Amino acid sequence: MTGSRVRAAKGQGALLRDRLLDIAGQLLEDGGADALTIRAVATSAGVTPPAVYLHFASKTELVHATCLRVWSSLFTELEAVSRDVSDPVTALYETCVAYIAFGLRHPAQYRLVMDGEATEASRRNEDACFRYFRDKVTACRDAGVPVESRTETARLLCASVHGAVSLLIHQERDAWPRDTARYLGRAASAAVHGALHTAHASRPSLATLARSD
Repeated sequence: MTGSRVRAAKGQGALLRDRLLDIAGQLLEDGGADALTIRAVATSAGVTPPAVYLHFASKTELVHATCLRVWSSLFTELEAVSRDVSDPVTALYETCVAYIAFGLRHPAQYRLVMDGEATEASRRNEDACFRYFRDKVTACRDAGVPVESRTETARLLCASVHGAVSLLIHQERDAWPRDTARYLGRAASAAVHGALHTAHASRPSLATLARSD
């Protein structure tokens, strides 16, 4: 019958959903939010738009799912770089490097979550990121780094790493530093040393904090 939809085999629906998200993510990376449409995803997947709507009720839902899929890997990456680091200040530094690197690898998704229309993803991730950094600050305080306010210090760290990402992803790539690894290291070091150095009225010396570098 012309126009009838062939129902996916049992167990194939999840595979199609994953494929649609793969395609949506690539469209975002290649062309930004304007390139991500239901029709474009359907065409790339070789299905009809109604087949996409079976999994995502709207473009907004598709954007949310695409961004959340990427961002769900963030905390796995942060834990991977800091889990086996015994010094908490060094662990915090490695966490900041990984966060900035994540944002630069996924500029479209990062912009949509932090500055754009992926509001559901924003609500979930902003709070989770803040709590994650506050836990890292708590570990530094427990190790003897004088921290007057975990919340204020975590806010400063979040502002610093977010700024380091945003400074670049809102520019064309040819304007990015040639040595991205150096940029990551210096931005993370500035974030950690700045936040911890100003975390208490009786500030530790920079030489003390520099032991973690």
